[in-house]
Amino acid sequence: MERQQTLLGLVGYLFIGTAAVLIPSVMPAITAEFGAAGLTLAAIGLIFPARALGGILGNVLAGIGSDLLGRPRLVWLAALLLAGALGLTAASRPWLLLLLGFLLANGAQGALSTGINAMIADANLQAQARALNILHGVYGGGAALSPLAIGYLLDQGLSWRWSLAGTGLIWLIYAVSAYGLYRAAKPEARSAASQKLDLGMLRQRSFVALFLIAFIYNGVAYSLLGWIALMAQEQGNPSALFAVSFISLFYLALTAGRFLCAAFAERLGYITTLALLAAGMALTYPLVFLNLGTLWMATGVFCSGLSLSGLFPTALAYGSRLYPAQTGTMTGTLNVAMTLGAMVPPLWTGVVAQQAGFPVALGLNYLLVLPLGFLVWDLARQQRAGGASRPPVTQA
Repeated sequence: MERQQTLLGLVGYLFIGTAAVLIPSVMPAITAEFGAAGLTLAAIGLIFPARALGGILGNVLAGIGSDLLGRPRLVWLAALLLAGALGLTAASRPWLLLLLGFLLANGAQGALSTGINAMIADANLQAQARALNILHGVYGGGAALSPLAIGYLLDQGLSWRWSLAGTGLIWLIYAVSAYGLYRAAKPEARSAASQKLDLGMLRQRSFVALFLIAFIYNGVAYSLLGWIALMAQEQGNPSALFAVSFISLFYLALTAGRFLCAAFAERLGYITTLALLAAGMALTYPLVFLNLGTLWMATGVFCSGLSLSGLFPTALAYGSRLYPAQTGTMTGTLNVAMTLGAMVPPLWTGVVAQQAGFPVALGLNYLLVLPLGFLVWDLARQQRAGGASRPPVTQA
């Protein structure tokens, strides 16, 4: 059953990778349709806070729900809800109903992501870092490939609404498959994750460190991804292809780095892996913003992608060892940190860039990178002092 759950999780996270870039891929078509109907860009931009709010609610509720209901049950329920939400969004004509559809879809997607992460952690107790890094590597593959497929279909005349509806159909099929696996499991396996709810971990120092690592990871990553293309164009090359190649380079490094972490994290140990990644970021991220030339900037983007790659999956694996009875709640809360990271640092990066330029703005985020080493050191110190449980180092 563990292998079946792992396979189900990998397939689901590949699709989540495609869903994560679905809305950005169809935003030009949405903007054209509703802009022609009289909506301003500011009004259309409400899609993004609606999705963020849905993601936060979905992660929080699903984290607690998966601990109380069990992981497989949450997975098929969230997939079914996501299918319905995408169908509602695709069929919505009034703008407010469309926003509601985006909120529900991102809430269901956040819940599904939390459920799959917790299910993978439970199904791979002896090698959680390896399993979770592979899981997130698969996500990167889906996120990298799906915009090309969606863009091709849109160029062929397919409506953006059909893109959403088709994705909803995929999730409906996935939900049915997940329900079949859930029904085939023994009753004790279906309810094995049901635990007494305990939110005391939210006040613990180890958990706060993991929360901050998740926030920093996504804050730096989303700021870089959101603005690096414009910075590249400002360096003197106006080519759009040249600019977006930095994004592809980052995702290539991110995906490769996760598979490398999957190969070595169990041998090195989770704390050592996190320390190496934090050191890599401290050493290489300055190449992004120091204006040393295009080649050095590309090197910095690639090395930053490698260094950021395993931070969240390995932190998630470490947290699963620290809080085995609340893996769902822990996962959902760290995903909230990820959502906040995707919202706040990219915003202040844009504000600073408007006044001082992108090198200064992205350089300001080095103030986020520097605390990573301290946070990892503090986790190691608590582990040595016995303030946290000691996750074993499993040989791969």
